[in-house]
Amino acid sequence: MKTKIKNAIIAAALIISVSACNEDETKFLIPKGEENEVQIENSIYTHQTYYDLSTNSVIVSVDVNEWDFSVETTGSMQSIKLNPAKGYRVFKTTSTNITDEIILPEVPEWNFDDPSYDPSKMAFYGWKDNEVFVIGKKMGSPNPTMPSIGVYAKVSFLKTSDGVKMQWMFEGETDIHHCTLSVSGENHPFTWFSFEAEGAANIQPPSPNDYDLIFSSYTGEIFDGTQSFIFDLHGTLTNRAGNVRSYRYNPGDATDEEYIEIFKNLTASDVESSKFKIDANIIGYNWKTFSRITMSYEIDKSNMYFATDGDGNIFKIRFTNYYNGDGEKGYISFTYALL
Repeated sequence: MKTKIKNAIIAAALIISVSACNEDETKFLIPKGEENEVQIENSIYTHQTYYDLSTNSVIVSVDVNEWDFSVETTGSMQSIKLNPAKGYRVFKTTSTNITDEIILPEVPEWNFDDPSYDPSKMAFYGWKDNEVFVIGKKMGSPNPTMPSIGVYAKVSFLKTSDGVKMQWMFEGETDIHHCTLSVSGENHPFTWFSFEAEGAANIQPPSPNDYDLIFSSYTGEIFDGTQSFIFDLHGTLTNRAGNVRSYRYNPGDATDEEYIEIFKNLTASDVESSKFKIDANIIGYNWKTFSRITMSYEIDKSNMYFATDGDGNIFKIRFTNYYNGDGEKGYISFTYALL
């Protein structure tokens, strides 16, 4: 009798296992050591693509215009992030009344989210209830290193038991718009807000546990000697909220063909765990350079990265192209493997 019961339990377990595989096969890790060739189908100039390395899959690819802010709607409800592809700027005022007239300084101190996603370097860092911020948008400018910023709206936030209440007024208008972004669960701690939708965006972000890389445009600071310039950058951000860490591996001087072999032969024994950083912009944009001779982006053949996800899986990554078959830019291709 005990044997029959045991066999029945095993059979039931197998049925459940097969059923689970059919329902969600993406939960299985890719084979170790096997190189995966990937081309992201949407351009990072028009979309943000969230990618999971452990399952070799796109979790979601969203039009950059679908959302404006990512607001933490669980726990401390303190984190507010700008859509990195929208080029927004933020000016912190001393007002707590959304209807107050705000007169900006002649040279406003505009802030943006540092692409490292270090919480202390975010535009809304330390925000307080009802504190008014001015949202600026980049305007056309003949000098890309000195973009003109125009006022777009005023916005304030308030933490409540129901979620985060928002108020905003568009520049030149007197109407006060408002919404409440409802409390969310721990698996989905952020809610995307959209000015156009006047509340929660029509599409919402994946769980921080579900992806590792974001292919997107974003704002960043580039240093040239003692000077720095703010640019629109286009590249790869790692998922800091999901505890993804990375570092660039230095293969030394070699020919283009040798770099391919060096990358192919990298194993877990080449990983230096002490070099991993939580900085979301470690991979970034500079695995490519712009050639003024060909007037196109060229891949730095020596680019190689190690990344570890929130589950401790380690991957090697190498970018191989920035154009699709029609010669259109922004279509990222890369090779990677689980170590």
